[in-house]
Amino acid sequence: MTSRRTWAISGALLVVAVGAGLGIAASQGAFAQRGDIAASDVCSNVPDRAKTAEALRSVLPRESTYSFEETLLPRKNDHFTSLCTVYGNDDKALLRLRALPRAGVPWDEWWRHALFGLKRDGLEPYQAGERAWVGSQAVVIGVPCWPAEAPGEAVRDLAVSVQASEPLDTGSGNARRVLLTLATDFARQAHKDARCDLPARLPEG
Repeated sequence: MTSRRTWAISGALLVVAVGAGLGIAASQGAFAQRGDIAASDVCSNVPDRAKTAEALRSVLPRESTYSFEETLLPRKNDHFTSLCTVYGNDDKALLRLRALPRAGVPWDEWWRHALFGLKRDGLEPYQAGERAWVGSQAVVIGVPCWPAEAPGEAVRDLAVSVQASEPLDTGSGNARRVLLTLATDFARQAHKDARCDLPARLPEG
């Protein structure tokens, strides 16, 4: 009798625990249907929007809706801006693509304000552009663009970055590969949009 009662209590507790776990998972969106990302949704300043939409679907956290915000300010003197931000539910920023002129600012100084506190610890040097780093949450590429106006100054380049606001799918290294592709493609497009005078020195793709 005692054994049956023990099993009954254990079973009831298990049901409660499982129910609570499912409730938490549901509240966190684990069972929510993933929203679609169509090519036409992707920022127009991002190249091959169909390819980009497929890449984002493969790594972004599950959200019921996705939206995009873009900014493209043409090159004027040393100024150029190309931005694309992907938002999820509740206008939560999931991923940002940026191309901004570094304008001679030392890389260490630029790093501190360009990547919103992301540390370089998890990133590795990569062969692309002037300088590049790649990781599973961010990729940064310095793309040669145009000479400084004053003789003897350093070449002015574009600082291109793709940064996820939270860790992406890293189980198979997929996030690193996808972010690198996104960053390289975006850097190539930004180099074209900025009408750069110097070769981009980016891998063919």
